[in-house]
Amino acid sequence: MLQYLKQTLRHSAVYSFANVVQKGVGFLMIPVYTHFLSPAEYGVLEMMDLTMMVLSMITGMKIGGAVIRFYFRYDSLEEKREVLSTGLIGITIFALSMALVLEALARPISGLLLGSVEYYRFFQIIFISMALQTVAVVPESLLLAQKRSVVFSTITLLTFVSYLSLNILFIVGMKMGVMGMVLSTVITKIFNVSMLFAVTRGEFSFSFSVEKFKAMLAYSLPLIPAGLCMFAIHYSDRFFIQKYVGLESLGIYSLGYKFGMIISILVTQPIFRIWNTQRYEIAKSADADIVFGRMFTYILFAFLGAGLVISTLIDEIIGIMAPAQYQGAAAVVALIVCGYILFGCASFTQLGMFINYKTKYVAYINFATALLNVVMNLVLISRFGIMGAAVSTMLTFFSLAFLSYLVSQKLLPVKYEYLRVVKLVTLSIALYALSRAIDLSLWPSLAAKIGLLSLYPGLLYVIGFFSVAEIAKGRELLHKFSLRRGRSAAKG
Repeated sequence: MLQYLKQTLRHSAVYSFANVVQKGVGFLMIPVYTHFLSPAEYGVLEMMDLTMMVLSMITGMKIGGAVIRFYFRYDSLEEKREVLSTGLIGITIFALSMALVLEALARPISGLLLGSVEYYRFFQIIFISMALQTVAVVPESLLLAQKRSVVFSTITLLTFVSYLSLNILFIVGMKMGVMGMVLSTVITKIFNVSMLFAVTRGEFSFSFSVEKFKAMLAYSLPLIPAGLCMFAIHYSDRFFIQKYVGLESLGIYSLGYKFGMIISILVTQPIFRIWNTQRYEIAKSADADIVFGRMFTYILFAFLGAGLVISTLIDEIIGIMAPAQYQGAAAVVALIVCGYILFGCASFTQLGMFINYKTKYVAYINFATALLNVVMNLVLISRFGIMGAAVSTMLTFFSLAFLSYLVSQKLLPVKYEYLRVVKLVTLSIALYALSRAIDLSLWPSLAAKIGLLSLYPGLLYVIGFFSVAEIAKGRELLHKFSLRRGRSAAKG
């Protein structure tokens, strides 16, 4: 158990560091973006980002997950290389073919999504970005499968630095607006793909196995409709907001959504980059059901801790970082955070479906929840605007987590620590409710809320959340830390 936790923490810490630097600096750039882009332009960017996401799901055929799963299926190096090459060749041919078709359809796509063909050149550029992003999935999956977290994170950081530099040049220096962001994206994708293949070039045999490709498609194709449904769950609210409320409100909601997604970017994604590989190793152990249950508790602890910080401090953060026209974004953040905590739980509880090659159930569950999401968006957004969208997001992710839990438990029963989970959730809700009662000016309010958040670990101890073994381990670590500090002081 301890070795799995250490591996998860070690690799997650590396991935998280890259994400923290990347997204941290990205969020520090929000004042720049919000001053050089109007809410309506922010809305246009959001629609193009969403378009690239959904098309990448289709062109990518969810091959990344199949590459990782089948990489661990074989023991010989030659078989592993054939899996990688087969996935790369197949996905490259399909991605380039799709990009050519979409380039020809850029004008009607622009008219359909944004109500005007004037944006068609933007779409032509992002279709190139989409093809590059799709091809990059295979070398990225290889780095994840090999647990080369430092290499992966280094490339992520270098890619981000180039993207940030180009954004400053094009948007601030050359005042190119939306076109500047689009050009930054495609240039950065070229740089990213070049680096990925530079560090993985020796891992490919450039052979193609029809048999393996069919098996990989059988595994991954059910995940395409599942991915499209997941896209609808995550992002269909944007289309309803544009229709019923307008591009300006879409820009405000998108900013709030980005803050709510911080938990996914800084916590969920780093953890699952290693967990989605590690779960297949744990599944082979005799006590897998107990290990999975304990790991869920630890992961939920990370989710709720991060979510509590974001939800509690969001009014002050947006007050500092964004101009007055974006202040309405703070209202939706706590609901979005709750939604993404539930999404993280759903991602964990689906492990039975992935381990047992039952990915079709992922598609069924995602379809049901996507349908529910569309109905709730239609009803709630038309009546309550962006707050309706936030409520719909939270309820949809709750449904996703609940259905995933029910199905996966039948395929692979896990011994979850229900009492500890209840303690975690109850304390988190109580502290958030107390934070809403703080009504002070900006800086005193920020200080008071930080003080409240600092009570979180101690209160968990008071309510008996930590086990005897965990308390003993904590004391041991504190003792070692004290000894190291003592030695350092003596040397000084």
